[in-house]
Amino acid sequence: MFIKKLVLSLVLFSSATFSQADQLLKTFTVKQVFSEGASTAGFYPNESLPECKWGLMYVDLSKDSGKAAFSMLLAAKAAGQEIVRIDYTVSATETCLIYGLHIK
Repeated sequence: MFIKKLVLSLVLFSSATFSQADQLLKTFTVKQVFSEGASTAGFYPNESLPECKWGLMYVDLSKDSGKAAFSMLLAAKAAGQEIVRIDYTVSATETCLIYGLHIK
């Protein structure tokens, strides 16, 4: 009985963890970048992002990591580089927020 409860707890914990943080491991190119106010920016990719509201990724400029990610996005856009990995979370309103970014 204890083993069944332990396994069920691990499965539920794993499901909750993966639903809160996701990874996109496909190639994207930056179609358009935007900045809204003092703390929000983001980008629209050329490729579809159906899991994200309006098909875009947001960046939190109030954090140093967000500023670094936005700098990388601008550099990728200017150089025509590809994004090969995006780590992100999805909010209750289905907006996607980047917390990790890899550029090729």
